[in-house]
Amino acid sequence: MKLKSIISAGFIAGAAAFAATAQAEGWYIGADVGRSSVGTVYPGLATTKSRDTVGGVFLGYQLNQNWGVEGFYTGGGKFEGTMGVGVGSGKSDVYGLDLIGLLPIQDAFSLYARAGYANAKTSASSTPAGFSGSNRSAATYGIGAEYDFTQQVGMRFGWDRYGAALSNAGVTSNFNSNVWSLGILYKF
Repeated sequence: MKLKSIISAGFIAGAAAFAATAQAEGWYIGADVGRSSVGTVYPGLATTKSRDTVGGVFLGYQLNQNWGVEGFYTGGGKFEGTMGVGVGSGKSDVYGLDLIGLLPIQDAFSLYARAGYANAKTSASSTPAGFSGSNRSAATYGIGAEYDFTQQVGMRFGWDRYGAALSNAGVTSNFNSNVWSLGILYKF
């Protein structure tokens, strides 16, 4: 009798775990808005503006309760600065693909970490001429928290770091952009 109860309990637990995993799988889409902070853009450029409001969109697939893959676009932020008698400004746009690891804390609340690869396209101008845009492909990473209001609608708060670059007279300088964002997502 005990063996039958143990087998039944094991079967029920396995079915519940499978159902929870099956519910966690699927496509999702979302958008976020946040605040960027740009690091030292170019040696000798005295940055006068390094913070900006940015927005982004993302499309992902939840593989199971703990893992997902996500493609995204986000603004990397705007910057302005002076160098000698010149003035320069620019902005970055970032496209990438991340692997996301989720750690469920409660039924509706999870922590997450993300790591991947992104391309940042920076456009820039200056007076007198000198600064020009540049592309940089680099590793990206971030952390955050997700709260699901329902099985289909959730909210995220997170921090992400992206690499970008700027050129001046043929010399390229790499810099980083940190983005704090708040977003909403919809699970299909």
